[in-house]
Amino acid sequence: MKPIFNFKFLIFNFQFLIAFLFHFNLIAQQNDSIIKLPPLNAKRIQNIDVKHIALDLQFDWNKKQAFGTATITLSTLLATDKINLDAGMLTINSIKLADGTSLKFDYDGSDKNDALTVNLNRNYKANEELIIKIDYHTNYVNNIDPLSLSGSLGKGLRFSQPTSNDPLKPKEIYSVGDPESNRYWLPCYDAPDDLRTTEFTATVDKSLAVISNGTLVNTKINSDGTHTMYYKMNTPYSNYLTAFVISEYVDVVQNFEGVTLHNYGYAKEKDAIETTVVRLPDMMQYFSQATGVKYPYANYSQTFVQDVGTFVSNTTFSTITENMVDDYGTHADFFYLWDLTEAEALAQQWFGSYITAKDWSHAWLNKSFAHYFNCLYNEQKNGCEEFLMFQHAAYDIPSYFGDWSAGYRHPIVTQHFENTASFTGDNYATFRGSLVLHMLRKQLGDEKFWQAMQLYVKQNGNKLVTTKDFQNAVEKASGEKMDWFFQQWIYKMGHPVFEVTQNYDETKKQITINIKQTQTIDTKNEYPQSDYFKGKMIIEIDGRLEQITIQAKPENIYTFDNQTKPGFINFNFENTWICETTFEKTFDELINQLQNSKDILARQSAVVALADIAKDEKTTEENKNKIKIEFRKVVMSDAYWRLRAAAIFQLRALTASGIFKMDDETISMLLAGIKKDESWTRAALINFLGTTKDEKYVDIYLNALNDKSDRVINTAAIALGKTKSAKAFDALSKLVDKPSMKSQSLLCALSGLKELGDPRGYDIAYKALSDLTLPRWRLPDFSIWDYRVFAVQLIASLGKSHDAFPVVFERFKKSMNENDVEGIFNNVILIINLADPRGKEAFELLKTKFKNDTKLISAINNYEAQFMEAIKK
Repeated sequence: MKPIFNFKFLIFNFQFLIAFLFHFNLIAQQNDSIIKLPPLNAKRIQNIDVKHIALDLQFDWNKKQAFGTATITLSTLLATDKINLDAGMLTINSIKLADGTSLKFDYDGSDKNDALTVNLNRNYKANEELIIKIDYHTNYVNNIDPLSLSGSLGKGLRFSQPTSNDPLKPKEIYSVGDPESNRYWLPCYDAPDDLRTTEFTATVDKSLAVISNGTLVNTKINSDGTHTMYYKMNTPYSNYLTAFVISEYVDVVQNFEGVTLHNYGYAKEKDAIETTVVRLPDMMQYFSQATGVKYPYANYSQTFVQDVGTFVSNTTFSTITENMVDDYGTHADFFYLWDLTEAEALAQQWFGSYITAKDWSHAWLNKSFAHYFNCLYNEQKNGCEEFLMFQHAAYDIPSYFGDWSAGYRHPIVTQHFENTASFTGDNYATFRGSLVLHMLRKQLGDEKFWQAMQLYVKQNGNKLVTTKDFQNAVEKASGEKMDWFFQQWIYKMGHPVFEVTQNYDETKKQITINIKQTQTIDTKNEYPQSDYFKGKMIIEIDGRLEQITIQAKPENIYTFDNQTKPGFINFNFENTWICETTFEKTFDELINQLQNSKDILARQSAVVALADIAKDEKTTEENKNKIKIEFRKVVMSDAYWRLRAAAIFQLRALTASGIFKMDDETISMLLAGIKKDESWTRAALINFLGTTKDEKYVDIYLNALNDKSDRVINTAAIALGKTKSAKAFDALSKLVDKPSMKSQSLLCALSGLKELGDPRGYDIAYKALSDLTLPRWRLPDFSIWDYRVFAVQLIASLGKSHDAFPVVFERFKKSMNENDVEGIFNNVILIINLADPRGKEAFELLKTKFKNDTKLISAINNYEAQFMEAIKK
């Protein structure tokens, strides 16, 4: 199952792509009442120390249950006659000691109470060891979130197998434990502060592979067509990192300095897996060198799984979305996304597994560190401009400010939070924390930063840590007291709001820069906050870099010698500081900044600011023309492709709105760029040219349909459709049959046919919707979902929804009968796109079937509202 709007086939639009990829957390605005501190999540009181867990499981695919035993070796920390474990909606059949003595237990197995109290056979002394064996089966079913059909995580075990709606769906199970979800598939002490070893034994059909923590010790072939796979992990690790995946896999093996690297994926995608994972050894080498500690385990595995949104990192292996697996051309276009998904999952082997946060208030030590090391790998592998434009400015900064603007505010480290899963998975634990690490690097300088980081890793391997441990390493390596830094950025919430002005004194030949901090304390929020902020900052004056030290006070004033009035001043070079800034600049200063800044982000911001000026009715035609000329210069320059793409986007938007004309110079720019550019920028230029709808460019589009990049093919197909050329239908029909990974050729063809509006496109769309063309055009993959969505959109655009509705509704009813939640809501999306009034019946059936499930009813109401809007149009 793939995303509803597959970004691989969107018309290239730089800002839209960025907005689509980046996870803004849309949180409801808070009301005017004071936001009280959430409850204190103090460290959990332990009465046991778990030493080892041995799991022996089998699986009932029809009931979606795991069943078997958990043998737990533990010692009591205090004298006691009972112990407490966590068990989420399990059925406990029996609990026995190693000698077979049965133990009584208190447990109701409900979703309201997951406490399992085991009554021991006597009073045990402190530090006395015992072994208990629990016979149990699971009950919680981790269905995909109906509002996140592109992939989600949930908790516990997710079962998957072919259905009537998706007959190509692989048979697989995977577990999710982060942060406190393993209790839904094994009885355990479900907190991060208890490290223990594990054994994992699973008996499954011989066609299935099992992957779990540690090393595969042996595989036993059974007489009933099953085999039993046995894993052992001898290095203690945290409970939430215990996991497994079961699927129909092949193993693509690599090696890094004696460490075996396994890449488990679907057999039909073996060649693509080899292409996709090519950088994994390089990533492992980088993280080993950067941390000063070689990868700390004997092996590492990646398992590619459908229905996972991004990834889950577990000790010695990661569960990663199968969306990452692509052929060479596609992966080359998306290296910045999927390679960095892979890198971040790997980085958590150091930050999360090798070094583990002692409690969830310090979750950033796992999440932010792994994310920032992902950024660091990107920077060294793909360049600083790629890191700055893709991750830093377009992902991390907006993610944090999206939450802040929506009123979701708290320090990175606090014991006051409502929900563990939300707190550890939010944008503070990952993105703000990563931004803070980047500021720390700039504050200390690279040499001291790396000394601190390597000291931290080497001192704390296989240990539980708090933020104080990291601060100690920073202070020892740098020789500086850093309490002020950790207080203002880690333990307190907020950021500075700067108001910057400048003045040039012709007589003294001096520039004066006035920096005011105008932020105010949020009196409606009880979390600790900083009044003012301090630290080192770099500013740029006509390409010259100057370091200043901002003091924690309302106003800072700096003077610099300069023989002439500066052409531009760039405050907060490379957007290093987390801050909001008001700094008014003249038209000429913005032009100078675009032309001459050493900061790619300053140049990008100049593009945006100049586009806003062009939209202003008060702007003269002369200045509008200057903006147009400068944007064209950027497009035709050797500037980094993302900056050029930003200029293309603004030119296209301003042309579409009538502010700029599609003149000969712009056409010449587009034609020249299409000849020399590749992939994203070529796609953007074709998309821009396609807005002319001019048939004289048909040959350009036809030629681009043979491009090696599907991004280019998609935009060419759409542009070709817009021309309404007599050549278009035959060309797009042939594109349907072009072999491609994950139905990309078909998706491109359907997009082009929608623009073309030729009624003959209905037959192609109907066959795709009905899977009738499946054998002809598919290379082995599983992406049924994408082309069905594109097919119904084309059908609806041709006014043929009435004819196609029965196909979708029949699939919907079959999914209802099979209790296939994913299939049900996949077809709901199609019903919405078709906008056939008969779809009302589907919502009535849904509300009857799921009347007692509040979560699903909420999703149903959401989709029904979309459907009612759709049928009004």
